[in-house]
Amino acid sequence: MSASASFVKSLLAQCCLGGICEWVVCPGARNMALLQVLAAAEDLVKWTHFDERSAAFFALGRIQDMGLPVAVVTTSGTAAAELLPAVVEAYYERRPLLLLTADRPADYRGSAAPQAIEQADLFGIYAPTIDLETPDSLPEDILEDWDYASPLHINVCLPDPDPALNPAHC
Repeated sequence: MSASASFVKSLLAQCCLGGICEWVVCPGARNMALLQVLAAAEDLVKWTHFDERSAAFFALGRIQDMGLPVAVVTTSGTAAAELLPAVVEAYYERRPLLLLTADRPADYRGSAAPQAIEQADLFGIYAPTIDLETPDSLPEDILEDWDYASPLHINVCLPDPDPALNPAHC
């Protein structure tokens, strides 16, 4: 198992242990490592959406229906930014919405690389960010300080994906 896959598996396991019971996934190339680990976990409830904005609102509906936290998993760049309207709503409704956004490697920041927007602290006051720049930055319990009464953003810097992989098949 690659270091990246091991890191992602640990991250997602912590999220599951922290109470994330459903995953709304939006396939993309950058979040392929996250999608592969989620796809292999047959016991998890997963919903696939190809539009990030509707995915985030769908997740809010699931939270309202179940009363439990739900995660939305997106690729990088403007895909992550599409979550903002639902994040604001979750903030004011005090809903436990977890945003798991894939990001370019940290050294791409400020380089004007395609889809390399500044994702850390993207949601401002509406969702604090835990920025995982490297696998070594994964804390022992990533959700330990989350109050589950507002959204939380975990931004995961991942290496460039293998271009041979097709995200539409996850």
